[in-house]
Amino acid sequence: MFSTLFHTILYQPIFNIFVGLYNIIPGHDTGIVILAVTILVRLLLYPLTSSSIKAQKSMQDLQPKLAEIKKQHAGDTQKQTQATMELYKNNKVNPFASCLPLLIQLPILIALYMVMRDGLVSATDLSKSLYPFIPNPGQLNSISFGFLNLSKTSSGILFFE
Repeated sequence: MFSTLFHTILYQPIFNIFVGLYNIIPGHDTGIVILAVTILVRLLLYPLTSSSIKAQKSMQDLQPKLAEIKKQHAGDTQKQTQATMELYKNNKVNPFASCLPLLIQLPILIALYMVMRDGLVSATDLSKSLYPFIPNPGQLNSISFGFLNLSKTSSGILFFE
């Protein structure tokens, strides 16, 4: 169930964008497609990234006050927790606001990794995941920028299977 949902909502659209760009870009350079898809995904995730960074910054600004609370209520953890929650409430800071956007981004980044992994393996049947309006190139060229073979492990590039 989860696997099918993940495939339909995340993997398949990213895969189709990847193959669509591969078909459009002159020379069918996989490296340029990877850069373009990565930039598109980062632009799509920018609002989440921005809110996460703002939340982390607000938490960082409260660190001196949190240290002071720990010092004041060193022996009493209940008062320390109450004072901490009051500080968060007064400053309108949610301690979980910085990690929630990351939890949303993680499946998208995993799907992006899987698309790049599966798209560069020559045995992959591309037609399984392609939308009808995306032309099937048959096989994606794993040579990037004219010299770097992305389907094989080489120095500096790790490819996990």
